[in-house]
Amino acid sequence: MATQKEVAELAGVSFITVSRVVNNEGNVKEETRRRVEEAIRTLGYEPSFAGKALNSGKSSTIGVMTPARFGDGMENTYLMSVLRGIQDTCRDKGYDILLSPLSENDPGFDYLRPYRQKKADGMIYVGLRSLTPELSDEIRDRKIPCVVIGDRPAESFLSWIDTDNETAAYETTRRIWELGHRRIAFHGLSKEHRNENIADRERGYRRAIKELSGKDADEKLVLRASYDIEEIRASANRAFRTEEDRPTAIFCSTDIRALAVLRELETLGLSVPRDVSVAGFDGFIQNHIVHPSVATNAQPLVEMGRRAAEILIDEIITGTIIRREEIFPVPFIPGESLARPR
Repeated sequence: MATQKEVAELAGVSFITVSRVVNNEGNVKEETRRRVEEAIRTLGYEPSFAGKALNSGKSSTIGVMTPARFGDGMENTYLMSVLRGIQDTCRDKGYDILLSPLSENDPGFDYLRPYRQKKADGMIYVGLRSLTPELSDEIRDRKIPCVVIGDRPAESFLSWIDTDNETAAYETTRRIWELGHRRIAFHGLSKEHRNENIADRERGYRRAIKELSGKDADEKLVLRASYDIEEIRASANRAFRTEEDRPTAIFCSTDIRALAVLRELETLGLSVPRDVSVAGFDGFIQNHIVHPSVATNAQPLVEMGRRAAEILIDEIITGTIIRREEIFPVPFIPGESLARPR
């Protein structure tokens, strides 16, 4: 592996000049900078995180930790969209990204490892649910730049970026009602699983039903399942397999659930939207070939990623940690899966 000394020799400059170019600091003539950059490309030199940190006190890198539970399907669309937004901002600001998996089931997991190792100047957590009290105190007391995207963090001092899940779910439920549906089911998460975003969507559904009908939601119409596709399908089967008291519409708390419900309705011989109307939430399903097209709510994930990185880099540069909370609206995307009941 090439060294900084070899770059200096090839470019005909001092070691210090190479360091200034690498760390983008100091007054370096444009011609000199060009020679150093050409030598770096020729030798394939890659500055180390530790070296950058030692030279400047900063790594010009942000750490991004994501849940290990993200898979290869629609869940991955969420992560990749958020990362694209983070990458856009980092590219504009001259920062690199260090991606690491979150391991929430490991009580000894170090959420600050990249920061402690001076590989990152601050952290973005995607879908972080909670920190240990010790780690929480350390972040607050040391004023470590951190931003959370997704589920509302338990730590009230952390900057947080998310979408207005409750309002979007409330408005979608009203849309379905205004089409003429009165038996509107909701597909949510089993109570033993915690997901604040899905909980907010259920609250929006319940609020709309209460306002529109004057009564609390019928608990028989609130379906629940874990993240397992077969369990989601089984719950839909129980709700739709008999004609008596069958829902005429179902609002699914995620697009993954909507897709599983669509498959089960097809198995039962029910047509969408002729027999049952279906709506989802997230916007992932737009990237998949599904017939009929599914009405959904598209989260502005790229924008969320961009904004999270902007907040974090501002904290890193200024050294000022001010908690910020930014909640993005979630636009409704019409689809062929919603229609008036027969």
